[in-house]
Amino acid sequence: MGIKTVKLQNIVMQHNADANLRKYSELMHRGAFEGRPLDLLYNPEEKCHIIKKYDTVDFTSYFNCLQVSNWKQHTFADNFKLAVTFSGKGVIELIEVFRNSKNVNCSIMLSKVIESEEKTQIIIDIPATDKPLVSFNICAHEELKIYDACYMAEVQEENIRKIKISMVSTTFKKEAFIKNNIKLIKEHVLSDDSDMKGNIFVHVIDNGRTLNPEEFNCEDLKVYPNPNVGGSGGFTRGMIEAIHLDAKPTHVLLMDDDVMVMHESLFRLFYLLRIVKPEYEECFVSGAMFDYDLRETQYEDVGYVHKADGSYGPLKNRLDMRRISSLLDNEEMGKRVENDCYAGWWFCCIPMTLIDKNGLPLPVFVRGDDVEFSIRNNAKFLTLNGIAIWHVGFAGKFNAAMELYQVHRNSLVIQAASDICKDIDFIKRMRTLFWKELTRFAYNNAEQILDAIDDFMQGPDFLKNTVGELCLKEHAGKNDKLVPISELPSEYNLANADCYSYRRLNLFKKAVYVLTINGHLLPGFMLRRWPEVVAFDWFFVPGKNFRRKRLIALNPNDNTACIREMSRKRCFKLIKRYRKTMKNYKKNHLKIEQAYRNEFKNFTSEEFWREYLGI
Repeated sequence: MGIKTVKLQNIVMQHNADANLRKYSELMHRGAFEGRPLDLLYNPEEKCHIIKKYDTVDFTSYFNCLQVSNWKQHTFADNFKLAVTFSGKGVIELIEVFRNSKNVNCSIMLSKVIESEEKTQIIIDIPATDKPLVSFNICAHEELKIYDACYMAEVQEENIRKIKISMVSTTFKKEAFIKNNIKLIKEHVLSDDSDMKGNIFVHVIDNGRTLNPEEFNCEDLKVYPNPNVGGSGGFTRGMIEAIHLDAKPTHVLLMDDDVMVMHESLFRLFYLLRIVKPEYEECFVSGAMFDYDLRETQYEDVGYVHKADGSYGPLKNRLDMRRISSLLDNEEMGKRVENDCYAGWWFCCIPMTLIDKNGLPLPVFVRGDDVEFSIRNNAKFLTLNGIAIWHVGFAGKFNAAMELYQVHRNSLVIQAASDICKDIDFIKRMRTLFWKELTRFAYNNAEQILDAIDDFMQGPDFLKNTVGELCLKEHAGKNDKLVPISELPSEYNLANADCYSYRRLNLFKKAVYVLTINGHLLPGFMLRRWPEVVAFDWFFVPGKNFRRKRLIALNPNDNTACIREMSRKRCFKLIKRYRKTMKNYKKNHLKIEQAYRNEFKNFTSEEFWREYLGI
């Protein structure tokens, strides 16, 4: 066998992207000198982008940098190349991007004049470098047409793996998004001229049963009507279908329904998987989640369970990926090591070998299934720029039924059943949150936390016999009812309120706050009548809550709010229940946890899931 040149990633230009991303052209390219956004003309007949005479386009961007260090470490890629199909005249400059201290540095590696009246391809060898990123500029000496471009590398033929991806997308009444994603996949990924044709099969698990399978089914895509068993049930159905394909896949790719995805993400995943080194073959590939409402913002690619307080969060800081400095930050933060890391199932590619060895997910409906599955498999992770989705509704997403009931109930379940996260005290976190919610008069929220513990303490039969959809609806009914701020008294001036401002308490006031449960034990004359505006979500400011009779919880993302009134009766009733719940937990939790562990193999077996799903 000899050496073969393989594609690593396509260069993405403005009109290769979804229409919703085109105005975010800085994720793809920018004007070289002012660093300004630069819109490229597009000729739909010739299918080419046009760089106007004397314009210089910088491709040092999220989609179009080559992560040389990443490719060299994790794959067999060697002798990197840039291929450009063009007509016209200009200059291509290859550049390496790095940071010596705080500033971003760009160094020209090579400059190449390109000139052709006819459509032609030029392949440029990229000089060897020890820098993390390589990119390029194109300066047009006359109008220059770019038809396509890509990075390539040389690989020994014996190191190129056969890859078969089984993609699973679970949907529940999100027809607009799932139909658009199916259309995109059919046009670009399943087409006869696609690199992935014959290497991917798409399972759409329709938990809402609102899609007509005959409208979408084809050779490489099938829609499965499914009961509403949440994300865990939908993705597990897809895994089961993947296991029994005639040509068994090497990987299962899980992807949410309410996301915007680019077909290039699927191609990059495929190009990466086929040349990974043996020591990384069982890594999860974790796609980055970008915020659909702030489309330049990468929120998370790998998450972890925080040992200090039992919360969940991203391994990296939020990054504005229009900035070159963020591209370098992304490389550095990717080296961070934490225990209990996980990949979110908005876009997560899992080796089939791990499913065969370690079983299917736990039946927890939604939230925590991806965390448990990653940690149970002792997963290691690969990430790559451009393997990403844009998640809908991320801003202002706080939902007490999800964040306080579902997440915390499932945290206890996965810790007990899988025997993971042993050093994390989820109950301590729930105690803390209970008292916080009481002191900001969010009594329904405090109740949801107690519900989470009580339902966990019913043991594994609760998971077997509870209809997840009805359970979630019941707890959603306990969420505070927000109304448009226009429906609240105008004197509150909510349109100009800053619910995220901070106000400190001195040591004496802190003691009063804690000892009186923020005024619940004080006489009425010591409380202030005028309400303070606080955040509806996690943001907690005792200084604003202090000695108020009433609080206005504001969600500035959609300009809605609700009024929370102090209720001593409700507070003391919840405290009485809290003591009863904690007494039961302390007395019986070891027995209950053992019961979950005893059921673990059953819960993660195909036999259990077939009965649970009614297959």
